[in-house]
Formats: sequence, structure tokens, C-alpha cells
Amino acid sequence: MNSLRLFTCLALLGIASCSKPAPRNTIELTGVSPHLLLLVGDQDEQDEDFITVLDVDPSSDGRGQPLGSTPIGHKASMVHHMEYEAPPKGEPIFMNGHHHELTFVVDISDPAAPTIATTFGSPSPLRFAHDYARTAEGTRLVGFLRSAGESPDPDETTTPGGHGGIAEYSIAGELIRSASAEVPGFTKAIRPYSFAQLPEIDRITVTSAPMMEQSWAEVVQIYRYSDFELLHTLDLEVGVDHKGRPVEGLNGASFGQHVLRDGSVFLNSYGCNFYHLSAIDSEKPQLDLVYSVETDPAEDPTRIRGACGVPLLIGQYWVQPIGKKQQVVVLDISNPQSPKEVFRLDTPEGFAPHWMGKDPAGNRLIMGAELGGEQGFYVLRFDESTGRIEFDSDFADYTSDSALNFLRSKSPGYISLHRSEWPHGPTGPAWGHAAVFFDGR
Repeated sequence: MNSLRLFTCLALLGIASCSKPAPRNTIELTGVSPHLLLLVGDQDEQDEDFITVLDVDPSSDGRGQPLGSTPIGHKASMVHHMEYEAPPKGEPIFMNGHHHELTFVVDISDPAAPTIATTFGSPSPLRFAHDYARTAEGTRLVGFLRSAGESPDPDETTTPGGHGGIAEYSIAGELIRSASAEVPGFTKAIRPYSFAQLPEIDRITVTSAPMMEQSWAEVVQIYRYSDFELLHTLDLEVGVDHKGRPVEGLNGASFGQHVLRDGSVFLNSYGCNFYHLSAIDSEKPQLDLVYSVETDPAEDPTRIRGACGVPLLIGQYWVQPIGKKQQVVVLDISNPQSPKEVFRLDTPEGFAPHWMGKDPAGNRLIMGAELGGEQGFYVLRFDESTGRIEFDSDFADYTSDSALNFLRSKSPGYISLHRSEWPHGPTGPAWGHAAVFFDGR
């Protein structure tokens, strides 16, 4: 760096050096949604958690900055999941504060002023809502991890710890019906997690994974949607990889899933095994362990290894964040019985990727973290023809000072939640787990 440039950098920034320009992207954008919705927690838990909308229009001088924010009326709520995609324009979106067992139904029609339309808790005896899925009719399926009472596992001390269940709610947040996931004789509780919907055959599939629980059943369940009757509970093959080799530690917990073009379902376990579920409307559905990503054993043998989180299905590509490897792996599942890895992206040190969301208007992705590192998100670009991913250089934790706008201070793609001021007030740094692109215009 020559002396003139060094002097200029010091004068403008008051720091010891200037960052090199971010490398420009080689993957062209195919379209963009201008807004990103977040439910975020106050970092020091002294102020209310809140909903915020960020400007993510790459042509905007204010990109990466909040357009509006709304406190939720609760502190230390453990902000967690929301719907994986924004609903059609005019509909609210469901999201939750896990510790308080509250679901917020949020109006996002005005991005500068997200509004909580209503709030609901858990329908007795179910407890702890986790996942949400919009049906074709506009209702919402909600998975509950537990129910009142003790766990069927005598070694589990989680209270309440009974089997979870599923429910359906109207767009206004009114309970329509619910059903228990309990299967007589199971000695571990079934913890309903994510949904896959197959309306053509009147079926929904539900995975089973823990959040804060100590015990869970290694299963996938199949329900008839029309009457919520539980039809099948299928055991996951765990403790081995897809070649039948023993795996040290826990590699189960059925997690994210997507419906394939042929009507079968592909899913991952949190422990980084991958399964293909077929013949779903038959008397004998078939669940096959088809692939495994090699991961290190967990330091605590009671914890699950790997941390394969919320996946995306984009065409023939399965995009899988792996928290404990700090990587995103892309699989070609055009043959779901024989997946093939086509790309692997390393994430910056300390960022354990967990949440993946796709921009419905184009080929951008949003990546959130878990296991710490939730003080920001990464915007990525995805090549839908090859499965390649790169960080989006339009975003890089730009300073909010208008005189110094867009001087890079973090890795390309980064949007930081470390700020002192938000539209609703000076509540300081925040953290977030889930994010959804939407248009809002």
C-alpha cells in the first residue's frame, strides 16, 4: 500500500489499514427480492426481541441496513424458526419465540413496519412449537416437539417430555385440529420436526428431532392429511453410514426434507445421514439410507455429530449446511438412491451454518448460523446449472455511516447484526437464527 493510500485510509476510517476490495462474483444474478425478514434476539437480553426487515436490494445505497423493526413484547424469547419461504403477498408469516412457547403471526405487507397480527401459544397437551409449513389452502401446519407429562424414556429428565404432535392453524392463527405423534410401546418420545406435503396422495411426512430435549425417537412418520390419521412410523437406520460401516457416536435425528419430482421424499438427519423415502402411499413405504457425509464424532457422546441443518432443494441439487464442519455441501440427487457430491463451500472460522433460504425471485441464498455465530448472516449466490456457490460481494458488513458507506470490514456476503441503533431504538447488538427473502412491494 503506498503512503498516499495509507494516509487516505487512516484519515477516512481511523483504522490501521484498508481492506482489499472484495472479489467480484462470477455467478450472475437471475433476479432479486429487495427485502430480508428476520426475527432477532437482543444480545444482552436487556431489551425486547424484535422483528426487523433489511434492505437487500443490491442496487440500493442502503443495502444491509434495517428498513423497520418492531419489538415483540418479550425478552429472552430464544428467537427461532419461521416459515421457510415467504407466503403469498397479503398473507402473514408464522414465526416463534421458543422459550416462551409463542407463535407470532406477522403482517409484512409494509416492510418498514412489520406488525404482529396475533400471537398464540401451545394447544394442550402439546408443547413447544418448532416448525411451520404453509398448505396449498393457506392454512399452516405446526410441529410441536413435546406434550405435557413425563418422557417415555425413564432416563430423560426433560419436563414436560411427552411425545410431541402436529396441528393445523388458520391463516389468522386459530387452531383447526391437532394430533399426537405417540406410538404405543415406543420408549423414546417422537419429536415432530419438519413437514413434507404430498397433496396428490393425501399424505404428509414428519421427521423427528430434538431441540432442547435429551431423548428422541429415530423415526419418520407418515400421516393422511385429510383426517390427520397416523399411518406409518418408520425407523431410521442409524449407527452406520450408507455403506454399512459403524459410526462412532450419534448420527440420527431425522431433520430437513423435500418432495422430489417423482413424489418421493429426500431427507437428512442432523447427524449427516441421508435417506430416500418412496412408495409413500403404499402399505409398505420404503425408507433407504443412501448417503453419508463423513463428520467427526461429537465431543459429548450424548450429542449428535455433524450438525447437518436446514437444507434447500434447488432443481437436482441438495444444498446442505453442516454446522460442525463449517461447510455447505451440494449433492446432485438426480438419482436419489445414489447422490453425488458436486461442490463444497467453506464458511469463515467460527460461523457454523445451519439455516438456508432461497430468494424466490432469483439465485441468491441466505445462510444463518447455529452453535454460536448467530450475530450475522451471509448472502450467497448459487449456480443452478452446476451447483456451485460463492459469497455475494454486494454485501460485506458495510458501515452504516453514510460518508463511509460500503467500505468493507468483513468477509464478502456478510450482514452483521452488531449495531447500536435499530429503527425502534438504541437497543444494541442482536442475533438471529432464521431469515426469509420477500418482495413486499
